[in-house]
Amino acid sequence: MSSISGRNAAFSRLRLNTSTLLRICRPRNTILKRPIIRHVASVVGSHHEQTYTPSAGEPALSTSSLMELATKIAQETEKISSYMKENSLLEPSFNVDSAVGFPKLPDALQTAREEVIKATAELGELLTGAEQGLRCLAWDHNNSLSLRAIYHYKIGETQVGLGVINVRRFLRHAMTNRIFQEVKPGVVAHTAASKILAEDQVMIDWVGFCVEEMWPASEKTIPALEQYPSASEPTQSGFCLANDTVNVEPMFATVGKSPQRAKRLGGAMASLTTGEGYELSHLINNYDWATLDAHHGTIVDLGGSHGFVCIELAKQFSNLKFVVQDLPKTIASAPQLDDSLASRIKYMVHDFHTAQPIKYADVYLFRWIMHNYSNKYAANILNQLKPALKKGARVLINDYCLPESGKGYEGPEEKVMRTMDLVMLSLLNAQERGPRDWEELFRGAGGFRLLGVKRPMGSRMSLIEAVWEGEAA
Repeated sequence: MSSISGRNAAFSRLRLNTSTLLRICRPRNTILKRPIIRHVASVVGSHHEQTYTPSAGEPALSTSSLMELATKIAQETEKISSYMKENSLLEPSFNVDSAVGFPKLPDALQTAREEVIKATAELGELLTGAEQGLRCLAWDHNNSLSLRAIYHYKIGETQVGLGVINVRRFLRHAMTNRIFQEVKPGVVAHTAASKILAEDQVMIDWVGFCVEEMWPASEKTIPALEQYPSASEPTQSGFCLANDTVNVEPMFATVGKSPQRAKRLGGAMASLTTGEGYELSHLINNYDWATLDAHHGTIVDLGGSHGFVCIELAKQFSNLKFVVQDLPKTIASAPQLDDSLASRIKYMVHDFHTAQPIKYADVYLFRWIMHNYSNKYAANILNQLKPALKKGARVLINDYCLPESGKGYEGPEEKVMRTMDLVMLSLLNAQERGPRDWEELFRGAGGFRLLGVKRPMGSRMSLIEAVWEGEAA
C-alpha cells in the first residue's frame, strides 16, 4: 500500500498485469486523518497490492506547451480552411443559416480536424486551470437542466406555462451553449443549434431521451450500485431504480410499454447511429466481404432489425446470402424487398439468448448488440451460437472498443466512448469494452479466439473479429 499525504501530493500510478483489476478503496467506516490512496490489484483467487513510483522527472500526464498547441491549431486549421476555400465550401458558423454538420473531408484533413479539436480542448483546459476546470465540471449538469427545460416546455415552439423570470433564465443559460441568441433585449432568435431543436425530429428525440431518460437514470446509478454492487443484472440499474422497476423488467421493456417513450427511443437511436462516425460504410468497406462473396458465403445478422446492413451488403456483393434475425414485432414490420434482394435476404424470428438455429454460416454479425449486455449475458449470447458453428466460423462485432489504458487521454473521441460506457451502466448495467475485455469475453466463453480489433479511419466503432476453434456442430 502506498500512502500519499499532503495537499499537493500527486497520485502514484499502478502498473498491473493484464489479468488484474484496479480498485481504489477504503473501509466504509474509516475516518481518514490524512489523505490516503490505497491501490489494490485484485486477481481471481488472490489479493495483492502493487505500487509504482514514478522515476525522477517523469510526468504523470503528457502535456504540450501552450505555444505548441497554438501552433498546431493554426497549422492544421489552415489546411482545412484552404481546402474549404478551394472547394467553395462555406465555413461553419453558429448562425441559423449555417450547415447543420461539418462537410465531409478527405482522410488526411479529417485527421487534421480531429487534431484541431483535441488541441483546442487541451489548450482551453490548460488556460482555465485545474481548480477552475474542476469547479465548472462539478456543476456541468446545469447544461442538461436548461436543455431539459427547453425540451420539456417546448420553449421556442409554443407559449409555455412558466413565468418570464424562469423562461429568461433557462434561455440565457442555453445561450451560453449557443442555443438561441438574444438579438436585442428581450428578443430571442434562432441559432444553428436551436433551429435543429425546432426542425430535426430525431435530434429532438435524442435530446429528449438524454434529459428525460438518461439523466434520471444517472442520478440513481450510485444508489443502485450501493444496493447491487455486481452491476451485472439489467433489472438492477439506475434506470430501474428511477422507474421503480428493480427486479421487474429492464429498460427496453419499460420504455416499450409507452408508445411516446418508445418512439422517442427509436428516434434517439436513429439520430445516434446516423451521426458522424457511425456510417455503415465503415463496416462495408473495412472487412473482407469479397472473399466471402467469392465462396458464396452466408451471413447471419443477429438483432439485425430490418436488415439495413444486409441490404447494403447485398447491393455490393451479388453472391452473398443473408439471414436477418430479430424479435417478432421487428420482423413483422420489416419492409418488402424487391425480387433481386428477396432471393438472398431471409428474415427470421429469433431471440439470440436462445440456441442459434442457422448452422454452418460463415459469419455471425452483431452490430450495436454486445454493448447492451454485461459479460454474464454477452458470454451467454456467444454460447448460444455454439450448436450451429462450423470450425473456422467467424463472429464479427461492430461496436465501440475503448482505448487501451495507460496510453494517455486520446481527446474528445475517447470522451464520447467513455461517456457511452457510463450510459450503458446507468441504463442497463451493461458496458463498453476495450481490447483486453473483448479477448477475455471470447476466452471466457470457450472455443473462440480473438483475431483482432480494427477501428477504421473516421469511425467511432470498431470491427472485433473472433474465430470458432472448438468442435464443429
